[in-house]
Amino acid sequence: MASEKKMTFEDALKEMEKIIGQLERDDLTLSSALENFERGVALMRICDTHLKSAEGKLKQLLKGENGEFIEKILGSAPDALDEEGPSDD
Repeated sequence: MASEKKMTFEDALKEMEKIIGQLERDDLTLSSALENFERGVALMRICDTHLKSAEGKLKQLLKGENGEFIEKILGSAPDALDEEGPSDD
């Protein structure tokens, strides 16, 4: 197991998936299930840290011509909604 400080998002996710599989079995003791759950929570926090870091890097890349940040929801259609919200047409 990689050190938690150096664990990649992919490694944490892979270990979390393994833990989920173990938790879905019905032959675990309560103690073992609790240990797996605690480890899963720690792995979730590692993944969350990586995702927040990636989000920060994306925001840095999305700067307008005047240096202001342009926040976009990735994968959404541009100009799908105007500033007043959807129209009732």
